[in-house]
Amino acid sequence: MEITDQIAVVAAAIALGSAFVSILAIYIPWRNTHDSEIFKESVLALERAFRSLILNASENGQPAADRLNWLTSARHIESYKSLRSSLKTALYKRLSQEHEEHWRHEFYLKLLKDRVTQTSYFEEGRIEPRSAIVVCGFAAWPHTKQDPIDMLDLEKLFQESDLLKGNYGLQNYLAKFPQFGGEA
Repeated sequence: MEITDQIAVVAAAIALGSAFVSILAIYIPWRNTHDSEIFKESVLALERAFRSLILNASENGQPAADRLNWLTSARHIESYKSLRSSLKTALYKRLSQEHEEHWRHEFYLKLLKDRVTQTSYFEEGRIEPRSAIVVCGFAAWPHTKQDPIDMLDLEKLFQESDLLKGNYGLQNYLAKFPQFGGEA
């Protein structure tokens, strides 16, 4: 192989490497921008779902038994799920999980914690059954989701801070539980 052929091969390799770097320089920012926009819209879908459900809520905070409110809320929840599934980056997937957890709790407080339990509520508002399943299903803790509290490293938490210093109520409360250093 002559020197000119070797130079041509090296130049081709450099050109190929440059093309690859150029593609990455375009793709990575696009992917982040893409996920950023999808993430913003997914959070907005959760906010809309909640606002739709509590529109015209009673004075005690119970959602109105309104078919359209429930349908609209369910549609926004399903929109959120669709948007969430199209996220590509680990960062935005994690952020989405955090927002979902917040809104799941808000829905839980309005629906499942001593609120909407009577058959008459759903019958009175002629609530579409699938919308009730979607909305109440979203409010409930998923069976597949592990509770982060179950994974705590308590020793590390106690080492990181003086959480018991001066907090006599918590000290006395924890004293009742042997697994937390108490004597029960």
